[in-house]
Amino acid sequence: MIFRRTVAFKRELHLLPPEVQRIARAKFRLFRDNWRHPSLNVHKLEGLLWHGHQVFDLYVTNRYRVLFVIDHGVIVSFSIGSHGIVSK
Repeated sequence: MIFRRTVAFKRELHLLPPEVQRIARAKFRLFRDNWRHPSLNVHKLEGLLWHGHQVFDLYVTNRYRVLFVIDHGVIVSFSIGSHGIVSK
């Protein structure tokens, strides 16, 4: 798999508290090694599309999530933030 992050995602990541950024980076390493690891709680968000692709989310912490899509073998992370990003 190839992993990409949008400019908006990078901006949102930079605005998070330093401790959350540290945890997120650790989760990204785990995600890269095994994107189906149970601790990531990756799941499909039913009925939610981003540029025509099914949206998934993964848990950084109980409060913070990453939204991503899978497009022809490329995982594109496009948003990171509190659980409220799911309803954006």
